[in-house]
Amino acid sequence: MENKNITMELPASGFQSFVEQAPILSTFLRPSSILLSVIVLFFTTSGLRKLFSGGRKGSPSELIGRPGDRDFHNALLEGYKKHPHSLFTIPTGHHPMTIIPTESLDEIKALPENILSFQKQVTARFLGKYTGLGVNDTLVHSVKVDLTKNIPRILGELEDEVGYSIGKHIGESQDWTPHPLYYMLTHLVALLSGRIFVGHPLSRDPTWLHATVRYTIDGFVGAEKLWMYPSILHPIMQYFIPEVRQVHSYLSNGAKMLGPIINDRQGKQVKKGDRTDMIQWIIDNSDPKDKGNVDYVTKTQMLISVVAIHTTTMTMSQTIFDLLAHPEYIDILREEIKSVKPTDEEPWTKSKIAGLRKMDSFMKESQRFRPPGLVTMNRQVEQPIELKNGLVLPKGAHIGVAAGSNALDPALFPHPEEFDGLRFLKLRDQPGNENMYQFVTTGPDQLHWGVGTHACPGRFFASYEIKMLLSKILMDYDIKLADGATQRPADIAIDIRVVPNPQAQVAFKKREVPW
Repeated sequence: MENKNITMELPASGFQSFVEQAPILSTFLRPSSILLSVIVLFFTTSGLRKLFSGGRKGSPSELIGRPGDRDFHNALLEGYKKHPHSLFTIPTGHHPMTIIPTESLDEIKALPENILSFQKQVTARFLGKYTGLGVNDTLVHSVKVDLTKNIPRILGELEDEVGYSIGKHIGESQDWTPHPLYYMLTHLVALLSGRIFVGHPLSRDPTWLHATVRYTIDGFVGAEKLWMYPSILHPIMQYFIPEVRQVHSYLSNGAKMLGPIINDRQGKQVKKGDRTDMIQWIIDNSDPKDKGNVDYVTKTQMLISVVAIHTTTMTMSQTIFDLLAHPEYIDILREEIKSVKPTDEEPWTKSKIAGLRKMDSFMKESQRFRPPGLVTMNRQVEQPIELKNGLVLPKGAHIGVAAGSNALDPALFPHPEEFDGLRFLKLRDQPGNENMYQFVTTGPDQLHWGVGTHACPGRFFASYEIKMLLSKILMDYDIKLADGATQRPADIAIDIRVVPNPQAQVAFKKREVPW
């Protein structure tokens, strides 16, 4: 079944954003690049089945989709329907991806990093050796354990930053004022995340903010440009790609800003738990050799920004676009916000935010329709894995699960092509489901965050950020699509990613009777 409500299109020329993660056309038109592209394409297509021959013993998985496709949405839907109990492969970007059936998730969801590696998959995909993009154990533990358990303690700081960031970037105008939504939300989320990650005043420093926002963008673009060349040339070409050089400058400048803070804490021997910011959590969770290493702490901070800023921004952008496409929900959400927090002066608490059940449902339905990624549980197989049903995952394979297709399965969600902002609230209202089907919940029918030990560790923090920002925006502003637009801005399809259009504008007007 094709989801008619998602419009996939290529990005328009001129986007200066990481959503352009494809090489620039003019570069392809150079004779040397044309020859190189032909050679790379030949070796890529001829080697797909040889490299990724997972399936029943002795039986390769079917290849669905074509190398070079910009959008694998329909290929994933086709494979999901044709192979509910077996593997299939899609020729994505730089590493063909083997898609595993949902029924096999229980067997792999708890496998350790040395068997099924997230870190190596990310490093390989984004050429982390050169771009610096990747994941480390310190990052995962600091987010999964320290950030999550400290959420009640940091709500006050987040709320303060919500007011500051919205006042700075949206303002007080009672006239309709257009803003490019994605870019504006990037700055809001960067301020909120920074407040908890490095603390005030550094979190509001323009140089720091620029570095944390651009680190991801330039890292992604730099990786895509490096992929234009054979791997044997990557060690050389990294020095000729501006974005790769820029990434290293962000790390260098960031170390200069973080260095005095880190050295001061090391000198004072801050006790574990005395400070509630990511700087201290990274120091506490680092190996002894890295505890006082300014470069290591800085790089880990930048790596956290990759998901903390841009993934959250994409999710919130899609939520607001869906609200504008279904404006009947705006007053429904406003009434709910008012019921749990009657005045703006009342502080947010964990229980009050938990009371935003309709908002939670709307966010989850928006994510069901337009997830940041059509494939989750992206991993690299480090040791051959034979599943109970006889399926074999060979060493070196890049695997994932078709989360986007799973979310459109009518066996799981009746009328999946219809947007129902209260769909998940109705499911939660059924006896026994009270704690299920929340925005952050994972399971075999809720795959957008991953599952098991491989689930996204930062989803709880992201949920609080989005709900606090969205509540303030809805209560203080009227919103509409800018320039008389009447249709929801079309998303951009890039490989297995779904990105909100960064050029789409939303108009804001201060409400006459705000919160």
